[in-house]
Amino acid sequence: MPKSAAGRRLAVGLISGTSMDGIDAALVEIRGSPDQPRVRLLAFVTRPYRSAARKAIAPVASGGPASASAISQLNFLLGELFAEAALAVCKRGRVSPQRLTVIGSHGQTIYHQGTRSREAGREIASTLQIAEPALIAARTGVPVVADFRTADMAAGGQGAPLVPMVDYLLLRDELEGRVALNIGGIANVTPIPAGAKPDHVFGFDTGP
Repeated sequence: MPKSAAGRRLAVGLISGTSMDGIDAALVEIRGSPDQPRVRLLAFVTRPYRSAARKAIAPVASGGPASASAISQLNFLLGELFAEAALAVCKRGRVSPQRLTVIGSHGQTIYHQGTRSREAGREIASTLQIAEPALIAARTGVPVVADFRTADMAAGGQGAPLVPMVDYLLLRDELEGRVALNIGGIANVTPIPAGAKPDHVFGFDTGP
């Protein structure tokens, strides 16, 4: 993977929230060690969903009836749109995609149930994000990391693994405890004790 002698990494992050207004893409430079990273924003773009795409996504994400074929088609449609957003932010930052170490894609959430309910005799919580990562990788030529929510829930979390870590990296303090409240489509809270290490930090949803 591309890197400089100083340990510099370039990465792109992609996300679309529950508002479904469009795709946010950030190009960042990362330096330092994994537990002490220094992150600098190089470029940012928002690619609004066109009317036809939003009309296709909204009924599925709002819990309306949807066929397997409709979800599959949307998964690949959004893969194309997310790839275009990644390429657009690289162009904005005047960086060739070949210089990227990784693309991180959250995808578009179309279903999320962070608490367990009874399903076929088992207690199950689940989440589903679409925007096919393999397609993003194919269009950009860059390794793609995805499935953040599903991996967090598989490990026992509520499906919001990125916010607590970012809050910790940006807001931690040796002497002062802090609480970060993220107000989005679904709000969440991150308590950060004074002098916290990564294992001391956690986050949880508080509701719409």
